Amino acid sequence: MNRSLQYDQHDPYEAPVSMLAVDAQLSDRLSFIRRVYTHVFGALALMVGIEFLLFKTGLAFTLFQMIGQAWILAIFAFMAITWVAERMAFSQASTAVQYAGLGMFVAVQSVLAAPIIAIAAAKNPDLIGQAAFLTLAITGGLTLVVVLSNVDFSFLRNILFLGAIAALVISIAAAIWGFHLGIVFSGAIVVLMCGYILYETSLIMRHLPTTAHVAGALMIFGSISVLFRQILIILVRMNED
Repeated sequence: MNRSLQYDQHDPYEAPVSMLAVDAQLSDRLSFIRRVYTHVFGALALMVGIEFLLFKTGLAFTLFQMIGQAWILAIFAFMAITWVAERMAFSQASTAVQYAGLGMFVAVQSVLAAPIIAIAAAKNPDLIGQAAFLTLAITGGLTLVVVLSNVDFSFLRNILFLGAIAALVISIAAAIWGFHLGIVFSGAIVVLMCGYILYETSLIMRHLPTTAHVAGALMIFGSISVLFRQILIILVRMNED
């Protein structure tokens, strides 16, 4: 969940100030923002396609069983793959490498989402559409907050970093000692992802080079996918009551 902090900690583009979106000409800035969100929607469409294939072939249920049997190993495996994908998307390498990183990241997020989607589909398939609607509505609303308020939310960086570390530690502890992560934890992650969307949108609008549309799309897509999963978890648990 700390993918957006990579840019602040290590700028692989090493771009001069004149290349930053905030300093670019209006036409170049708008073109950059359009490219970022076009890629975000493309990533979302790819995720839908991957989920369709996973459920069509029955792999979603196989992955559900595998992840459930070795959750700790799955967490670290997904973290490693995600790290590689992020480095590829943020690299100075060819565009093909950046797109490969984004594609790998989408695939990982799709696999992570498959178990809760499978549970929701078994309980009440309508919950999936409700979670998707709420996710897009929240993302759109937060994006408008950044655009209309003209506030730079980059000050959230350290708070989000600490929140992400705390969430990771709690998740690993739950896997080791077997205690249940309840609806409060999912709610906290939703709040954390809302903060990430504000922060990452500010990065895109102000602090990313106009050549970093793939990296920008990866950041926003990552937060959207985590937000969707946690909202769906909350809806599933509420539906159990």
